Amino acid sequence: MGETLFGQTLTDNGELSEFTSNYLLTKQGTEVKLKPLKVAAYVRVSTLSDEQEDSLENQTSYYARHIRSNPNYRMVGIYTDHGKSGTLTSSRSGFNRLIRHALEGKIDLILCKSVSRFARNVLDTLETVRMLKENGVRLIFEKEDLDTENMQSEFILTMMAAVAQEESRSISENIKWANVKRLERGQPKFHRVLGYGQDKYKNWIVNQEEAGIVKEAFELCVEGYTPPEIARIFIRKGYKTIKGKNEWSGTAIREMLKNINYVGDVLGQKTYSKDHISHASIKNKGEKNLYLISDHHEPIVDRETFKRAQEKLKQRAKPNKEGKRNRYPLSSRIVCGKCGGNLQRFVCRGVVTWRCGKRTKSHELCTMEGIKEEYVHSAMLAALKAKYEPTEQDEEPRKTILKMMKDINNIEIKGDAEYNQLRIKLEKTLYEESNALLEGQDEKIEYLRSMRIATELEIKEKEEWWNLIEADTDLRKNVFEKLRNMSFTSISFDSLVEELNEIECMRAWVIRVKALSPFLFSFTFVTGENIEVEF
Repeated sequence: MGETLFGQTLTDNGELSEFTSNYLLTKQGTEVKLKPLKVAAYVRVSTLSDEQEDSLENQTSYYARHIRSNPNYRMVGIYTDHGKSGTLTSSRSGFNRLIRHALEGKIDLILCKSVSRFARNVLDTLETVRMLKENGVRLIFEKEDLDTENMQSEFILTMMAAVAQEESRSISENIKWANVKRLERGQPKFHRVLGYGQDKYKNWIVNQEEAGIVKEAFELCVEGYTPPEIARIFIRKGYKTIKGKNEWSGTAIREMLKNINYVGDVLGQKTYSKDHISHASIKNKGEKNLYLISDHHEPIVDRETFKRAQEKLKQRAKPNKEGKRNRYPLSSRIVCGKCGGNLQRFVCRGVVTWRCGKRTKSHELCTMEGIKEEYVHSAMLAALKAKYEPTEQDEEPRKTILKMMKDINNIEIKGDAEYNQLRIKLEKTLYEESNALLEGQDEKIEYLRSMRIATELEIKEKEEWWNLIEADTDLRKNVFEKLRNMSFTSISFDSLVEELNEIECMRAWVIRVKALSPFLFSFTFVTGENIEVEF
């Protein structure tokens, strides 16, 4: 029997068969012993506060100990989501990874603290539970003492999910009500903007150094400079943004010039949440009350200068184009080899080019020239050929196809193993640190704490790579099916490459593209290998 690919078994002769065995039965006398259940846990916190981060680690440590202490369980992993709301499952990468692995047969049982941690949306909860049950996967919600295997009716689960959803709605409404009441009292919530900070009494105070940058922006605008021009001036002068970077943009300058905070006023409820399910932020165009609090704090810009700046901005205003951003096979995957910024797609007279985002802001930030997409396409094809072209003339095409299929599948296995190893390392360190605290071993505590922090940082650094892999799951499955349907005997390598001569197909193997120059590229494959190609 060969390897398991996307829930199917690839035999040694290249044929595919369904993988259906969840348990291995071995006879011991007259008894039949079941193979330990493959168990995972799901942990989520909805904000990124330190308290909830601690709660996340505590929950992770608890489930790790709980699963490993049960001889009938085999640990699959702890799936987590940091700072994610439970009302929409689509935004939770950890949750989506958990469900995908369960449907692929990697998980038999999922443990979760409560229904509200799993989802606060009745429809999502029911649909997901039904889907998992149909695929033989159990869920246990500890707080509600609910096991979907023993659940005779969905009524209780529906009620629990409805309570969780209502709780989410109630919390959302309470927060909205409290915010409105503060605005009615003339106490707006402080949002950090360039030029202002807060004192110990929560009063808004002027940061004189930053205020000088704000004043200069308004003066330049009144003189006739456009926001992009002002941004380029600030970059040349080395001014720092609110995030401490020198990456000014026309959009950031425009938002600064439109902000009435700089004349000492505050406009409350400029946006509002569409609903407690989507949490989508909607611009308030009169649907809700707007709260203008005049002379709330010390101004940085006088009202006459602010008025003249608004007139200049209005003269140059372009029609607002609303709509979803288009996504392309190379979106967020092609990076600048000179500054590390993401390249953005532009179309001019039918020619598609990719330009460094920092370069478009200012030539001071990056010197990378625009890159034609056709060059990236051709170089990617050359890299694919270099990696998979048979080394021997008589090598069977079947072997090449099998190798390509296994490479795009093994990235899942490798990523899962790496993630679980780091999680086990973190759990072990947390356990030892807890024991050291109880025993008062100060020297050991410091050493273990530094180990824990280093492991946590390693996990965070690798999460970006894991998320890139996770985002490509559907793409790899589509290409896998394409390869599966090919004839293993009659296709040549050249014909195979021709079939895959689309960026959408080649991206199944290429995770990232680094543009070292407009003609030199480095391609990172799912295997971790980097191949450079000069066009």
